[in-house]
Amino acid sequence: MNRDRPVPRMSVLLSALVALTLAIVPLPDVIDRLRPDFLVLVVYYWSIEAPSAGGLTLAFAAGLAIDVVRGVVLGEHALALTLTAAWAMHLRLRIRVFTVAKQALTIFGLLAIYQFILFWVDGATGYPVTDWSRWLGPFIGAAIWPLVVATLRRLHER
Repeated sequence: MNRDRPVPRMSVLLSALVALTLAIVPLPDVIDRLRPDFLVLVVYYWSIEAPSAGGLTLAFAAGLAIDVVRGVVLGEHALALTLTAAWAMHLRLRIRVFTVAKQALTIFGLLAIYQFILFWVDGATGYPVTDWSRWLGPFIGAAIWPLVVATLRRLHER
């Protein structure tokens, strides 16, 4: 990232709020199971593109917001999102070199690890973990990653 370019803190905040809104909007159960983790994808994008503006603080705050919205164990999503965002930040220079299609494969891996951490925490806290639809999230998130990148890149360039 060019050091002369200002950090896009307003773009980060705006995109995170829009993604949180997309996570809150009520949908029918059939469609809700196919809803991608928009906020997680936004956190990954900003962790890769502008880690000083949207790094671990954004990941932790977004994870807590998801915890509150979904009414799960407080800190569950915050833990998973912070760990995977830290890994995305660690790999960011390698990820940025990839084409968007190859980036989607990396994002698939990060989303799968994110879901596994949630699966593990749910099992450790005694919540039922029998819902198979949670494993659709990484596939859907990787499929829409090019759209997320195109949208946020346009916002980032403004």
